[in-house]
Amino acid sequence: MSDEVKSARIQVFGADPRHAELEARELRDVLHELDGAQVRFAAAEASDGAEGAKGAELLTPEVVLVLTTGSFGVAGAAIKAWASVRGSRKVRIEHPDGSVTEFQGGVSGREVRALREGQGDGPGVGRGSGR
Repeated sequence: MSDEVKSARIQVFGADPRHAELEARELRDVLHELDGAQVRFAAAEASDGAEGAKGAELLTPEVVLVLTTGSFGVAGAAIKAWASVRGSRKVRIEHPDGSVTEFQGGVSGREVRALREGQGDGPGVGRGSGR
């Protein structure tokens, strides 16, 4: 069973279509580094009533990658680590068994420093209050 190769769909969300594409390309490059992993962009899916609509997929702030690998555990850890670097990163993985995992980016290093420096300042911490 460990030699079985399956595919998962990875949705990479962005603030806008261009941001989603840039983030997806970066994640694709990270996943290409994994042994035996193959990653490609998925064809855009047409939504109901969008048949023949030019560029409808360009308006969607998400990009879908297809990951084919024998070890989703390693790939999942790599995706989680990649997403945690920036608060703007959001990834949704549809596993071959139908289960779904989502990762949302964490707090940036700059935000962590601001919180540490402002500890004890009350509810305005990290919101630009103070000096």
